[in-house]
Amino acid sequence: MIRNLQEGPNTVEVQETTFSLDVLGRYICNTYDEAINNGGFPFDAIVIGAGMYGSYVAEKIYRQGKGNLRVLLLEAGNFLVSEHVQNLSRIGLNAAGPITSDPGIPRERVWGLPWRSNVGFPGLAYCVGGRSLYWGGWSPRLTDTDLKNWPAELQTYLKVNYNDTEKETGVDPATDFISGDLYDALKKAMDAAVKKVSTVDGAEVAPLAVQAAAPAPGLFPFDKYSSAPILTDAIREAAGDPDPARRFFLVPRAHVVKLHNSNGVINAIELHYNGQQKFISVSADCSVVLAASSIESTRLALESFPTPLMGRNLMAHLRSNTTVRIPRSVLGTLPKQLAAAAMLVRGSTLQGRYHLQVTAAAIDSANAEETMWRVVPDLDLLDQLLASQDFNKITITFRGIGEMVGDKNAVNTNPATSWVDLSPFELDEFGMRRAYVNLVTTPQALTLWDTMDQAAVKLAQALAGSPANIEYFYDNSWHASPPPAGKVRDGLGTTHHEAGTLWIGTDPASSVVNLDGQFHHIQNAYAAGPAVFPALGSANPSLTAFTLVRRTARAIV
Repeated sequence: MIRNLQEGPNTVEVQETTFSLDVLGRYICNTYDEAINNGGFPFDAIVIGAGMYGSYVAEKIYRQGKGNLRVLLLEAGNFLVSEHVQNLSRIGLNAAGPITSDPGIPRERVWGLPWRSNVGFPGLAYCVGGRSLYWGGWSPRLTDTDLKNWPAELQTYLKVNYNDTEKETGVDPATDFISGDLYDALKKAMDAAVKKVSTVDGAEVAPLAVQAAAPAPGLFPFDKYSSAPILTDAIREAAGDPDPARRFFLVPRAHVVKLHNSNGVINAIELHYNGQQKFISVSADCSVVLAASSIESTRLALESFPTPLMGRNLMAHLRSNTTVRIPRSVLGTLPKQLAAAAMLVRGSTLQGRYHLQVTAAAIDSANAEETMWRVVPDLDLLDQLLASQDFNKITITFRGIGEMVGDKNAVNTNPATSWVDLSPFELDEFGMRRAYVNLVTTPQALTLWDTMDQAAVKLAQALAGSPANIEYFYDNSWHASPPPAGKVRDGLGTTHHEAGTLWIGTDPASSVVNLDGQFHHIQNAYAAGPAVFPALGSANPSLTAFTLVRRTARAIV
């Protein structure tokens, strides 16, 4: 342990800690007074939350806006790192596990749970970049079936614009990160296996947001995508101007508690900055974007300008992890050392959609991703890593992601359906009502979950060819029999895929925001992120949310 540092009366350009010179924090962030009280023109857009989608939409507004458009980004947390934690050497930053009540101190340095719930959640990463610094990177598109409950205009928009987002995030090209002999052999075997499972639609290349190859000669790839690098680049570009003329500011440690409005127009933002209450005046032509996560953006909307529909239609995902191992010989003749492999398998049932994120490696471990998602800066360590991938069995994990269907008629007193509301029982540290999240399965969801788990086992068995060729991992050991459902399922709140509570639509009587993410009843307020999804499907929400955010940014500018 070391001593806590206290601010002194002297000013410095860059602060020093016991170990570090805080250049990155200083170069990327500004104080409240530097951003707000510099004598410049009022802001044209204020974004609340510098996480995965807040950083992204703020950067897009700045880049796409006219030369004099000014953007303010407010973040409740601190600056941590400037890119995905897996792009760094073995730094030791990890996502936190699920809890139901926050202990009041950050877990894993920056993780906190601001809401209360009937199920456990990991919560939010309170830092610039948010959960984009930790996410898994899987970025499948919504299929035509997934999109059937979306407005027709957005169905067309997403299909036309998905590829731009895929190129930006590294999903396209798809085979620059995962390829090799194991992938080729497994893909061939999987194409045959999927025909033996009735609910499986097919296998495809893993859509991973990783840019592994140089985008052009002389340029570095960005590796696993997060929103932090594009935010950093935009802020540093804007920092070339003096503060009164500067177009883009990021203020950390600014926790927004309420948006004040008059006659359907936000006119002030109430926040706490370093323990002090502050108010930012907002003009009618300033766009305010709620991007503080699905649940916290919903809480802020309910606290500030509630409507009866807000908080309904809550969705997440059903998730399971089925791990098996099979002899490498069943995949044919393979080289001694094999690189890891990954692919996506999609499925559908009468109860909804699911997909399986398949990862595989020739290692003596139950963790098929043990040799993935890492920076290995030392050649000796790389040799050791490669040498470990010559085991005589292939470990394969089928991570199932199943669709939950939202209830747009949910009543916040009904424990049998899913919803978000303000808690009548608990206030946060700022004296505001916390969100309460009621997240439950339905008979329809449980049937889908069973089918998805059965599909994973059937696919594994089809790959193995015979019962003698397969082992299943659960209860910390290998077994000859498939696992019971309770041994492979994750909790409902653990996926980070909360969505739907401020859903999008054309009719103010049956939706919360319009097709651009603008609140129907508030002239200058928008929502960004999966909260606006009318339906979730089984796909991880990131690719679709990023693509929608681009539309919101264009509408604002």
